[in-house]
Amino acid sequence: MRRPLEGIKILDLTHGVAGPYCTMVLGDLGAEIVKIEKPYRGDATRYMNVSDRFHTDIPKVGGDYFLAVNRNKRSVALELKSEEGRRICEELATWADIVVQNFRPGVTQRLGLDYEALKRFNPRLIYANISAYGSEGKLAEKAGMDIAVQARSGIMRITGSPDSTEPIRAGASIADFGGGIYLCTAVLAALYDRERTGEGQEVSVSLLDATMSMLINYSVAVIDGGAKVAPLGSGHPQLVPYQSFPTKDGFIVVATGTNNTYRAFCEAIGRPDLAADTRFASNQSRVKHRDALVEQLSEVFRRRGTDAWIAILEEADIPCAPVNDLEAAYRQMAEISPDMVLKIDHAAIGPLTQLGVPFRFSDCTGDIRRPPPMLGEHTEEVLTGILGRTQDEVERLHEQKII
Repeated sequence: MRRPLEGIKILDLTHGVAGPYCTMVLGDLGAEIVKIEKPYRGDATRYMNVSDRFHTDIPKVGGDYFLAVNRNKRSVALELKSEEGRRICEELATWADIVVQNFRPGVTQRLGLDYEALKRFNPRLIYANISAYGSEGKLAEKAGMDIAVQARSGIMRITGSPDSTEPIRAGASIADFGGGIYLCTAVLAALYDRERTGEGQEVSVSLLDATMSMLINYSVAVIDGGAKVAPLGSGHPQLVPYQSFPTKDGFIVVATGTNNTYRAFCEAIGRPDLAADTRFASNQSRVKHRDALVEQLSEVFRRRGTDAWIAILEEADIPCAPVNDLEAAYRQMAEISPDMVLKIDHAAIGPLTQLGVPFRFSDCTGDIRRPPPMLGEHTEEVLTGILGRTQDEVERLHEQKII
């Protein structure tokens, strides 16, 4: 089957998480990607690890964070601060349909690799920027990472238990990954617009804008209504019950999004009186009397184990789930959606697990064609194969430490 972005070429000037995640998603959809990394050091995520297995041979192989978000890419080690390195980058921008970069504002201008410079060589170029706080405004020059964006967005003040005094970071890097997905959306929209106009353009996403957009369900209530949203553990400020409860042997999550679902839920757990109680008859009243209802439901759920409750609630078609740890979640994912947990061969590591491509098409496919690259693994291949450099030229560039 064909890939939806097959034939699209990307020059990837990103490092870290948000930018590389964006280009990885585009690569999963079929785009060809050349990733530029700093010689001898590489992408910073090559040094980020949780598992001891990937501490060896850094940065050549890379840490587990790098291995997670850099598949389907060819790595070119290139010194962009050199005059010849900049020229090579210009040639690759002429080859590419898309350039993606996440340097701090002003860096690409100093390197001569900003949109205005590169579109002279390629008017059809789509040039995508991603940064913590954008290129304008009083925070534009500030350094920013996922946790800083989570802090500024307010997410850390609505995450955690009600009695916690410490701000809690969301366990996933949602600012980075959310920003990467938003930039993917912008790039795809620009590609479609280029089909109509024949011209490229510059698109930009900031992690803060993207993260605030993911808080849209609270925006009207807080901005116009003055609502105060506080941490509720697993609870939801606008729905009750919509949270986890302790069972005899673990935890279960229950989600009653409508009053009809709530009434069916009460029947299923053998407490129809909780639906008849005027304090709990509507979602609005349940939100108001949250503590009283949660206390009674917690007492009910402690009487049985998680699996028993799952069977009861699923029989009644009530949205529910066990609260898994990551090991259980990945194991169940392999059973529920086998295409989402795959093994690929890596040149240095051997078998390497990758989460699969989450998109499903009727007439196309996304896939994993290349493992995460070794640092500079494809430098000569790209220089000779794409740019037509001779082997003598490649050797000279090596000697001058440009590649």
